[in-house]
Amino acid sequence: MTRDVILTVGLLLAAGLAARVLADLLRVPEIVLLIAFGALLGPSALEVVDVPLDSLGAQLLFTFGVSSILFYGGLNLSLTVLRSVSLSLALLAVPGVVLTALLTGAVAALAFGLPFEDGLLIGAVLSPTDPAILIPLFVASRLRLRVAQTIIAESAFNDPTGAVLALAVAGALLSGEDGLSGPASEFVAELAMSSVVGVLAGVLLSATISSRRTGILRDSAPIAVLAVVAVSYVSLDFAGGSGYLGAFLAGLIVGNMELLGLAMHSHHEDELRIASRTLSEVVTIFVFLVVGAALPLSTLADNWAPSLAVVAMLLLVARPVAVLACTLPDRRACWTRPELTFLCWTRETGVVPAALVGVLAGLGVPNVDLVAGVVALAIVATLLLQATPAPWLARRLGLLEPIPPG
Repeated sequence: MTRDVILTVGLLLAAGLAARVLADLLRVPEIVLLIAFGALLGPSALEVVDVPLDSLGAQLLFTFGVSSILFYGGLNLSLTVLRSVSLSLALLAVPGVVLTALLTGAVAALAFGLPFEDGLLIGAVLSPTDPAILIPLFVASRLRLRVAQTIIAESAFNDPTGAVLALAVAGALLSGEDGLSGPASEFVAELAMSSVVGVLAGVLLSATISSRRTGILRDSAPIAVLAVVAVSYVSLDFAGGSGYLGAFLAGLIVGNMELLGLAMHSHHEDELRIASRTLSEVVTIFVFLVVGAALPLSTLADNWAPSLAVVAMLLLVARPVAVLACTLPDRRACWTRPELTFLCWTRETGVVPAALVGVLAGLGVPNVDLVAGVVALAIVATLLLQATPAPWLARRLGLLEPIPPG
């Protein structure tokens, strides 16, 4: 009923605000408290909020809502700053994601006694990192600019790549295909299709909201963004592509439209960035509260040992191997040992893996409870073990910029 929906939205927003205030007081990552509050309000505890992962509201949140977050992630990247580390980024965004998924998926298959394809799905869901966590964390810590931009850019690039890989594997599982040739070819096709549509959408959006004569929508830039993200997502979903990647690339092009010879009036640009940031913050709150409310606590309790093994493989083996394999060939970047150490340690799990759990539940993928449990454990573990001590580690490694005089 309408009243129930409004009440649920109000309770989730109130819980999100409470989590934000408490996180500031306790100096802990906000997302940990969002998951905890969601679990407290959900069917496993107080039974105040019940938003099944396969419900219409949850699916809208995990598809269109997360696409908006990825648009915002692309909007905040500078291609000029990232030019010197472009090879490392390209390798981390695609081969690094695949390598992480393969290594983590192999351990997941062994730990849970699943076929390799089912284990690969868990690895693929865990492979993206999270710009929603990393951006405020590194801005506050004065981390060396190219390191911070590289990590944020990697997380923004590998989110849609990991989503495409996970959905390709899920499609193969649902169709009953054996082997990896089907998911591999589908993965490549989705990347290509989504890239083309995303670039076209970004160029079109940039032209229509710019200060040039073509900018017929410059006074309604936030609305134009929502329309383009929605239309491109539906178009890609219908054609078999990834709306996540399309939204991210559109945001990346809009954020760097000066390379196309375009520009926005300053007040229009401020309006667009504030609206995009606010929307991404609200969606992030909803995603983690809903995931916490739908958390399969009994499944997680029964499978804590194999879940812990998978997370340990992800953090201690898959991440360092992927970083070294993707950065050492990039001679132009001249990575230092402290920088590589920090990159190896930093790979927070966040909003996109959580959203993928909801999408997989809506598709009816088998063993989705196992995936949800591992993702929840990975989110908590990476936030507590990696995100929280990241400023301290950066300071120990000498990666913080000095405080300007005055």
